[in-house]
Amino acid sequence: MNDIYDPKSLDVQTSLGPLVGQVRMAVLKGVDQEFLLDKDLAALEITAAQFVILANLLKGDTKSACELCRALDYDRGAMSRMIDRLESKKLLRRVALAHTRREQSLEVTAAGKAAYPKMLACLAKVLNRLLKGVTRAQVRAMERTLRQMLANS
Repeated sequence: MNDIYDPKSLDVQTSLGPLVGQVRMAVLKGVDQEFLLDKDLAALEITAAQFVILANLLKGDTKSACELCRALDYDRGAMSRMIDRLESKKLLRRVALAHTRREQSLEVTAAGKAAYPKMLACLAKVLNRLLKGVTRAQVRAMERTLRQMLANS
């Protein structure tokens, strides 16, 4: 096996792990800023973290708060508060499941679905700004690398 990193020379500030985390934070910060610049999204007071919840629900892989916590690695209290905020903004709703009183399904409302394309446009704008000077081929290679890393996890 060809190890990429040697523990003796691994730089914990400039290696892949910290860089991925820093890029993630730059994307979230940029999305928060773009949402504030859009009058419709600014009126909703939506955050990048809340957008991620809506995006995951719309993708269809997650349907409950517990599933979102696992997928996004959020603690249950923080997730509950974010869902409360999204529900108060009428962007999602909790739906009681007929077979259990303990768990509820989450659904994105029509208002949430209507706002989603603007949110995606803000995300694309941020990503394109961060990727200035990077070629499409480099981005596709980076995406393949990150998917491989996830497959290895």
